[in-house]
Parts: sequence; C-alpha cells; structure tokens
Amino acid sequence: KLNQEEKEVKDEKEVPIDPVLQADMDEFLDECFNEGSLDSFSQVLYMVMSEGVPASLPHSRCGRTALVAAATHGLSHVALQLLRIGADPTAKDKSGKTPYDHAVENGHHECAKILSTFNHDDENKNNQEEDDPEDNFLLDVYYHAFSEELIDHDLMLALVKHIHLTMAKGSILIFLPGYDDIVTLRDLIQGCSEMNTMKFQIFTLHSNMQTLDQKKVFNPLPSARKIIISTNIAETSITIDDVVYVIDSCKVKEKYYESDGGVCSLQCVWTSRACCQQRAGRAGRTKPGLCYHMCSKRRFKTLPLNSIPEILRVPLQELCLHTKLLAPGNTPIADFLSKALEPPSFLAVRNAVTLLKTIGALTPMEDLTEIGQHLLDLTVEPKLGKMLLYACVMKCLDPILTIVCSLANKEPFQISLNPENRKKGSSARKEFAADSYSDHMALLRAFQAWQMARANGAEKAFCSRNLICGATMEMIVGYRSQLLAQLRALGLVKARGSGDIKDVNLNSEKWHVVKAVLVSGLYPSIARVDRDTSTLRTSKEVKVAFHPSSTLHRGGGVSGSQKSVQSLPTDWVVFEEISRVGRFCFIRCNTLVTPLTVALFGGPLRVSTAALSQRANPPGLSSDSDSEVEESNSSPDTAILTLDDWMAFTADASDAISVYYLRQKLCALVIRRMSNPAKPMTPLDEQILNAVVHVLGAEEKNIGLNQPTGIGQRPKPLTLDSPNWRMRVDEEQYRHENKYHPQYSHAELANNFYQNNYAYRNGQRSGWREPAQGFSPQYGGPKSPMSPAKAMGSMEKYVDSEANTRYFVVRADEVHSVEALQASAGGLFNQNTAKKLVKIKQEGSRVVVFFSCSGASKFIGAATITDGSGATTASGTNNNTPTLEWLSTQHVPYHMVRHIGNSLTGGGRVSSSRDGTELCGPAGRALLAALTARRRHGYGHHAHPRPIQKHAADG
Repeated sequence: KLNQEEKEVKDEKEVPIDPVLQADMDEFLDECFNEGSLDSFSQVLYMVMSEGVPASLPHSRCGRTALVAAATHGLSHVALQLLRIGADPTAKDKSGKTPYDHAVENGHHECAKILSTFNHDDENKNNQEEDDPEDNFLLDVYYHAFSEELIDHDLMLALVKHIHLTMAKGSILIFLPGYDDIVTLRDLIQGCSEMNTMKFQIFTLHSNMQTLDQKKVFNPLPSARKIIISTNIAETSITIDDVVYVIDSCKVKEKYYESDGGVCSLQCVWTSRACCQQRAGRAGRTKPGLCYHMCSKRRFKTLPLNSIPEILRVPLQELCLHTKLLAPGNTPIADFLSKALEPPSFLAVRNAVTLLKTIGALTPMEDLTEIGQHLLDLTVEPKLGKMLLYACVMKCLDPILTIVCSLANKEPFQISLNPENRKKGSSARKEFAADSYSDHMALLRAFQAWQMARANGAEKAFCSRNLICGATMEMIVGYRSQLLAQLRALGLVKARGSGDIKDVNLNSEKWHVVKAVLVSGLYPSIARVDRDTSTLRTSKEVKVAFHPSSTLHRGGGVSGSQKSVQSLPTDWVVFEEISRVGRFCFIRCNTLVTPLTVALFGGPLRVSTAALSQRANPPGLSSDSDSEVEESNSSPDTAILTLDDWMAFTADASDAISVYYLRQKLCALVIRRMSNPAKPMTPLDEQILNAVVHVLGAEEKNIGLNQPTGIGQRPKPLTLDSPNWRMRVDEEQYRHENKYHPQYSHAELANNFYQNNYAYRNGQRSGWREPAQGFSPQYGGPKSPMSPAKAMGSMEKYVDSEANTRYFVVRADEVHSVEALQASAGGLFNQNTAKKLVKIKQEGSRVVVFFSCSGASKFIGAATITDGSGATTASGTNNNTPTLEWLSTQHVPYHMVRHIGNSLTGGGRVSSSRDGTELCGPAGRALLAALTARRRHGYGHHAHPRPIQKHAADG
C-alpha cells in the first residue's frame, strides 16, 4: 500500500503544468524572493489551493520553490502553511540546496527547525510502523506529559540511580548544555536519599568554573563512584580514563549571531549525530562502556549529521577584512565569500562590510584604508584593533591594551556552584569597578590587583577569594606582549623620542580619555537611556537591560532593572556585546559615557557638513513631539548634530559648531597618524589632542563623575621564577623609567584653538545639552635550555644598549645545524658573513643575529655576538669565528612574523631576508620580541597567534 501511494505521488509530480500557469507562478515566485511580503505568498497559496498548482512547483529558471522563498526570508508561519498543503521540504533547487539549507544560511533557525522536523516526517512514520506498538504508545504518552525540547532532570536522576545502584563500578559522565542544568541535576542527586546507600562524589566541568576544583576529576576514587556533570567541554578538550557510563542529553548551547540586528544569542539546540558519536566515545576508554542518548529513535534520526558551520553563525567583520588579502583585485567581498563550501548569507556579509566602512576600515568601493591596513596587522577583531590604534593617538595605551586583551580572551571572572561564593564573586567584581559605572574598569582593576598579588606571592589566595582564573590572567600578560610588539612593528610605538612608550601613555591616568577610546572602537554598540520609561534602547532594539553579571546591574527583576537605569548620571552607555535570552535582550561589559564623548568619538569616522543643521528635527522626531529638542528648535541659537540614522544631539549653535569642527580636526589627526606613523606629531596636532582631552575632562567634572586614580600604572614585571618570566622582556624593553612623563598643565592645554573656537570657559559648559529625546529606535618550540636568570640578564643588557644595537639574519639549511650550534655555542656558518659581523662588533656595536631556516619556514632562535676577536686555530691563526650568547632558542614560524617589514630592503618581509641581511631597528626589535615571548599555544591555525576563545557553547 505504501509503495502504491509513493507511486501515485511520483506520478502526480510528473504531471505537466500549463505554460500560462507556469508563467504566472514564475512571476509570483519572483515577487516572493524579491519582496518577501505576505501579499506575494498569498497569491502563491491561492494558485495552489484554487488552481491545482503543486505546492512544490519550482521556478522554471532557478528551480526554487515558494518554500525556499519562505525559508530565505525566515517566514516560519508561511513555511508551515506550505508544508501542510503538500510542499516538499526535500526538494532541491538548481544549486543543490534544500529549503532547510537556505534557512540556515540566512540565520533563520526557528524556520530551519520546522523544516528539519517535516523533512523527516515520512521517515518517522515508517519507523513508527516498524517499532513496537507498545513502545510507540508509551513514547506518545511521555511526550504528552513532557516536552522533548526540555531537559528531563528527573529522568536523568532515575537513570543515574539505576546505574549507581545496580551496575558495575565505573565513573558516570553526564553531558548537559549549560550551567543551570548542571546545578539542577547536582542538587537532585545530592538530595536523593537512595543514592547515599553507596559512596559517590560529584564533579562539575564548565569552562568558567575554577580549574583547581576541576582538576580533581582526574584523580582515581577506589572506594567511591565518580559522577561527572559537564558541558560539551568534555567532548574533545579532556579525556577521563575511568569513565564507563555516558549519559548524553543530546543538547548543546551554541552562540548565534543575528547579522541584521547585531544581537548574539546562546541557544539550547539539538546536537548533531557526529557530536553524539563523539560523546559516546568518551565511554569505555579502558574497559567496555555504555552510552545512553536521552532522546527517542525517531528524534535521533532527525538530528543533523554535523553541526552548523561557524561561518554561518558568527560575526563576519574580521573574515571580510582578511578577505581583502586573498581576493583578486576589484572582486567584491560578497562575491569572493560566495564561493566557499558553506557560504554565509549575502545579508550577513553585506552588514559586515557596511560596518567595516562605518569604522573607516574600508572605502565605499571596498578598498582598504590606512586604518584597515593596520587592523589587518593586529591579531584582534577589528573593533578591538581600532581601540589600540586610537589609544596610540590619544596616548592612553596601557589601560586600553589590558582591556583589549581581557575582551579578546575568555571571561577572567569565574562562576561557582556555591551561592555564597557566587555572591562573593559578584561583590568582588563590583569592588573592582568601584563607583566608575564601568565593567571595563573592573577588568582593568582585576588585572592590576592580580599582578600585585602575584608579585607578593599571594596569587592563589587572590584568585580563590575573588573567583578569578589565574590562567586567563597569564594569557592576558602574554597577549599584551604580543600586541605591543605588533604596534612597535607598525611604527605606532617607537623606541625613543616622540611616540615612545612613555609618550603614548601620557593620558593613561585620565579615565575620560580611556572611555573615549572605548567609544571609538565599540561603536555602534551604544545604548541610550529613555528617561520616560526608565529603560535602555539601542539603534536596533527598543528595550534592553544590563546583563546580571554587569556591575551596573542592581538586581531585583524589572523594578531593579529600572532602578539601575534611573540611577545613571548620564544617558549614554557603551557596551561590548548584546545577547538575546528568549524575548529579553541584555548588554554585557558596559561603561557609562558622557554625551560629549559620544559626539566626538561615536558615529562613522567621516561626517559630512550636512550632519550640522539648524531648525531641523533630528531623525525620528515627529512634528507633534513635545521633546526638549523641538522646544529648542524654536530658538535660532540652537543646532542639531546628527551622527547617523539614530544618534542626534542638540546644543547651542556655538557649542554644536565647536564640537563639529573639533571632531573634524580629531578625525584628520587620526588619519594623518595612521597614514604616516613614523612622522612625529606637530605642535598643532598636540594642541588639538590637548583640547579634546581637556573638554572631555571638563564634561565629566560638570556631570559629577569621579576620576579614578592608578589606572595608568605600568604593569608589574613577572618574577624570574614565574612560568611566564619571558613576558617581562616585552614590557621592559619599551620602558626606561618607573614613571611616564609628567602630565601637561592646564595652562599648556588652554591653547589658542581651545580659547577661540570652543564654547567651554574655565571648565564650565555653556549650553551643551543632552541628546534628542524624541528619536526613533526603529532604524535600522622547544623550551630554552638556559636558566631564566641568564636569559633575563642578556635581555637587560639588550635594553641598556638598544641605541647601539644592529640586527642581522643568518640563513641555515637545516634545523639540526642550528640546534648543534646552540649546544656548542660555536660560530656562524658562512665565513664571509662571520667576518662582516665580527668587524661590526669590533667597531663597538652590539650585534644580534637571527637564525632563519627556509627549509622549515621558521626562525630558530636569536643570539648576540659576545666576542669579536674571533677564535684561534691550532696553527695560531684567527679564523674570525665569533662567539655567541643565545638570547632565545625558540622556534617561530614565518607566518607568525609576516607583519614585520624591513625598511632597509624596501619593506620586504624579514622571513625573505638573505644570509647576512641587516634589519632595521623596529624590525629587529619586533622579531626579537616574537622569539623571546613565551608561547602557550601551537602555531598553524591562524595567520597570527590568537587568544583563547570564549566557550560559547557553555551556558
């Protein structure tokens, strides 16, 4: 009977369609794809239900159906209606893609879930007929009582109890999607009296939990059973040998990015069959094991074979920027990425490119700008890289460097299963933030406090008391060194004189300058207070709230959220990420800023003269609005400064004009510095910078925001017995004194530009008001054999003689040749090169040699020539072979230092240097920093080493 029905369906599909109906359907399908409106789909539904047109009739040219159009636009209710009237979810277009594929590509996961369910509907029906009728009945009863979309903790407890009380010895590993589920199941197990008849111990694994407790999971327990409750961190990251039983919830939390709204969401979804197989493989590493998948057979067969590729669910700004290095000239980024095996949606790529244009990384024609060129050479995402560039211009590098490294690595603050410890950790975070209204301040203060505790030998106690991950802090130290070396290589941080490490930290003690740099990098991630409703809103979301982990969050549900907003002394908040949990949106890592800071540093890099207008309503302000802006427009002495479709400010005309022109001059200064970093700042540049710094400080003082102290203190060097002692080199070699230059006096800041063109007088505002109230929110390796003390002593000598140091590259054919040289401390290979270097040493210069092996495509250490007299042979002659003292024996692949160019050879890469080639000072110092920095991760996965990524899959 079933085969007969399939034959009838097949014959129905093969019935020819009238050409007139086909032409009409083609027209309607074109409208569905181009417009995505309900009217266009209504016409298709009419044709199917009234004219007898098959619901899966494809377009005559592209082969796409109405279901594909609904999936592309994410219209779940339309897709559901089409499926119910017979649309085929397995039909492929001419590109070989199903409606499910189109829904996933465009980020419409709810629609993809519906299509996935219908896709296997017939298969499920067949399976039900084949399965035991009694089993099917019990399963249906269970699904009526409990939704399979939820985690059944009681069922898991019953299974754990069954294994613990009736089955042989062996640890139990339970996979759950997130933190909440881990806590719930742990409490259920501990509260079950029947479990206590036999000894057991519970362990929890989560990427944000304290590592000291998690390490105990590897210790054997001869007299008790281990019950390990974990997220997917236990899938591949760790292996526990004594696990015999695995309970798989078949769920995982994955991070998805909505490109149209810029919102991230951590969604609990069904995992793939490949992941289920990987989890099952955790059982029985040393003896036979069992795996229980907590889903039915019919559900298991509907699971996708593999997980959704990351390129389809993460922001694409960094990928689009690096595409410019790979794509042929004049090839649009979207066209190039469309050729990927799993191409991202056109909308996601377009939004990413638009943002890169907004921040000044790309021109309107998608060519790299000066800022874009520099961002490519920094191993952070574009928004964090832009912060570093602005920090060099605004001269507040140290605090920004720490904040950027903290944001690039995983969260240093950990979570605890103990409610009392969680409260203690939250209090510690708020204590670090003090009264600064800033989560970024909490990150900065935590790092400084950790370094002080480490210097005093109290690191473990400090981390335990404040729930801070020491390993993450060590990664921040290493990443700081790496980024500092890259800024040196770009010429933004010089060895001496104007632009040296002291000069680029002149304003590091001024928190208002640091916040301005945060705004420049994080835009458009800016939220504004709506005082009428006591809520926050962004350009894409009408209502958002502070994340519970934020120091700006006061707790207490809706009323607490409103109190948090009402207590803010100003209306603008810059944030690092916005995430969606159900129907609520939360902003993470927030800092309160003044409207003047947003007006000067927010918005696109270039603003046209049309941004400044008089007697004009700002965007979204209706004609019958009674806002302050409209009232002010009645006066001819007011003006509107519009930065984008959402942000507009009203002020006295003189103030608005002054802010506009100061912003334009600041923009020009940034572009000049990025175009020619080697050129020192002119006196006029200094005047512009000082004016900006002073007015920002005056605005903060006028609003009543406190100025914290000590934020610009230099990082403490690691001790010689520290596992990261080599990191000290990169911090020390750019500092020659314990303090930075003294701050400029107010008299020096009050230059002619400030006096004649800006409306502030003696630190007071003369009419700058809060922004428009009536806007619309609807817009859119090998380790060194040397002792640390010996190597550090060598580096200290390097610092002292930096001005008299010359750098050279020596080529080697084989790696083992250099390793033999390191063991014997012998001379160089090529006698002509050796003679040249000995002569330079005898002339009084310090000579540093880098050993390069082209066969292995890497540098294999660095050494300094300690004796220029040469070695004497048995016959009494001098062979001009120098004696070497090794500074580093580490291996660094060429691609890790590809950003280092040698100006002495026309900017060519140092990796392409021939034997005996001399390197310029900046290139030599940057290469030495790369060879002396202690690497904690392997090479080869990225063009540059990257920080630890946040475990988005953990809840």
